Amino acid sequence: MSELIRYKAGDAIRWLDLGSGSLKDSAKRHTRDVVERRGERGIGKDIGGIFGAAMDYGKGAVADMMHRQAEASEYILDGHSFEIHSGRSVKKVLYSDVKSIRRSSDKVKFILSQGSLEIKPYAHIVAGRVRVPVGWSRNGIEVQFDLITEELAARCHVEVEEV
Repeated sequence: MSELIRYKAGDAIRWLDLGSGSLKDSAKRHTRDVVERRGERGIGKDIGGIFGAAMDYGKGAVADMMHRQAEASEYILDGHSFEIHSGRSVKKVLYSDVKSIRRSSDKVKFILSQGSLEIKPYAHIVAGRVRVPVGWSRNGIEVQFDLITEELAARCHVEVEEV
């Protein structure tokens, strides 16, 4: 029996958790400033502060949700198939059921005997104009995002088509 290969979101995904915390802290500060009437007074300023707090709470909630989803998701490869654990469901795909693999930018679409599935990054790291997908942790070792595509293509005996 071959060793199981586990792909989980890379460690960089933890920045979503840290970011959600700082957004929530910012929202609390905005709310406190409005309630305690700090700084300039005026209805327009208060409405702006409340709106800013609501936006920060919303962004923090989205970042927190994305982080939890990424933490709960995993791809498990074995000798004959791979499983996709999304936190709420598990989908098992036999390598022989994969008919083609198409990569378009950072998204990878697997065409199966019946249906299809897509693998895409949980998040991107952005520095200036450079946008790079967050990679994977493959059995505890950080690897680039494309490695799962290449490994699955080899196991399925299918070439990756660039679209």
